[in-house]
Amino acid sequence: MAANRMHVKNGIHFITNRCEHEMFLLLPTDVITSIIQCWFAKALALYGQGLEIYAFVFLSNHWHLLCRDTKGTLAAFMWYFQGNVARAINKELGRRGRFWARAYDDVIVDPESEDDFWDRYAYTLCNSVKAGLVDKSEQWDGWSSVNGALSDGKYRFEMLNKTKLHNATRRGQKVDESKFMETFEFELTVPPMLEGKGEEERTAFIQELKNNAETEYRKKRENKKPLGMEKIRTQKPTDRPLNPSFGPRIKVFSKDKARRAELLDGYRTFVGGYKEIFGVYKNASNKKKRPAVEWPGEGYPPSCLHPVWHEDDEQVEEAA
Repeated sequence: MAANRMHVKNGIHFITNRCEHEMFLLLPTDVITSIIQCWFAKALALYGQGLEIYAFVFLSNHWHLLCRDTKGTLAAFMWYFQGNVARAINKELGRRGRFWARAYDDVIVDPESEDDFWDRYAYTLCNSVKAGLVDKSEQWDGWSSVNGALSDGKYRFEMLNKTKLHNATRRGQKVDESKFMETFEFELTVPPMLEGKGEEERTAFIQELKNNAETEYRKKRENKKPLGMEKIRTQKPTDRPLNPSFGPRIKVFSKDKARRAELLDGYRTFVGGYKEIFGVYKNASNKKKRPAVEWPGEGYPPSCLHPVWHEDDEQVEEAA
């Protein structure tokens, strides 16, 4: 795990990643969407304890996730999810090589600003409209949390455990594949500002937020006709947009300039101390000794294969 990420307790993260060369490797076919859904749910079940999922969207060449990390599991979740999605889709497409363009962007959203949270929330829900693909978020065939946000927010997927199936059949014996199906479930977390509200009130608020964002995004593109799902379905995974959208990375998000500068200073301070302590932990783990420093209380240890020592532990244990 890179030591230049801000692993703060209960931090709100806006995650983004793009496919190599911005190719449409996540093109929303039934098979590709199923791969994404199953590995996302399985990654949450195995490595995402404590992750609160607020919103997500998967477009043809990139995806976004808005979440809160309450137990320091985000890095492990991302490692498992992205790695398995890359392998599965590459296999499905008959391709090899790099799948993701670079390490994912992890932006810390100002935890004290409701406005900033809702900005990123609406941006995620309505990203297909912002990208000029459709006029309404519900028209996007790819997987997103729009329908879940406007309903009970519950998801359930079944997935064949191919490893266990292979182990059971490697000597040629026949087995019942249904016995190797696994079920994974998760539920969207209600945004903090809507906790305690009734389902009807929450739905009405999100619907209005979504409608306003879609109107704004259509206005920014001068209400030009969207690409539309019919044309999108004719695209190939190796296609790519004419105008790449890569931009400079940002580490914190706040629409207030002064607050953004304050958050960025805090980020630099945190990362500086994080790198120093991470090095001590890594060296100690290589020698199978307890590090001479304690992990800072405001942060999480990195997700890595090196044993780390937590403040309340009595023995060295391995991080997820």
